[in-house]
Amino acid sequence: MMSFSFKIFSVAYIVVSVLSLFFIDVDKPITELILKIFSLQFLSFLYLSSSQKINYWYLLILMSSVVSDALLIFEDDFLKGGVFLLLLNRVLYLIIARKAMYKTKLKTLLTYLVPGLILFLIISVLLRPYLKELSYSIFIICFLNATIVGITFFNFLNKMSKENLFFFLGIFLIITADFLIAYNKYIDYKLYYVITYTIVYYIARYLICISMIEKKRGINHLILKKRLRI
Repeated sequence: MMSFSFKIFSVAYIVVSVLSLFFIDVDKPITELILKIFSLQFLSFLYLSSSQKINYWYLLILMSSVVSDALLIFEDDFLKGGVFLLLLNRVLYLIIARKAMYKTKLKTLLTYLVPGLILFLIISVLLRPYLKELSYSIFIICFLNATIVGITFFNFLNKMSKENLFFFLGIFLIITADFLIAYNKYIDYKLYYVITYTIVYYIARYLICISMIEKKRGINHLILKKRLRI
């Protein structure tokens, strides 16, 4: 059953996230930045108030997201710093999801990874002429994204639980948003692309947060059951 704090912080996150959409590309970057920071703070409070055992890798993801969002809003001056933090962010997601690799059979890994890597290479070659000075950074982010979505998918196949489904959907949405960012910045800029990928990021972050909460609840429930048996 959802606690009162869970409902309050969820509503606060949704409200602030929606408000931030009205300040995209209206020459008020400070207001947009403040609202985005508040949204991530409410997400942090939601996680901390709902989890008895804290995953510090996930907290580091939330903190790096705050700084990367701030730098990318002022991308003319801090674009490289923002991209670096995005890389760090994806590495942290990979650390959280890495255990699924050890539970998946090699044949299954190759069945899904090889076609995915081939498709990734084809897309990278097609997009490379459009990517300017940050082409290598974006290439690495795309590679990390492909790896993470594969691992989270394997994790869901191994155990089709609610938390694994939410985590996979969240990661998939983040990757979708990353693609829209690259397409919007280097190929065809449209304001509705910016609004779309911002909304997608908000939804993805919320799903991943719920996944992390559900995962800890599941672990605590198993521990409680073992103690009751003893």
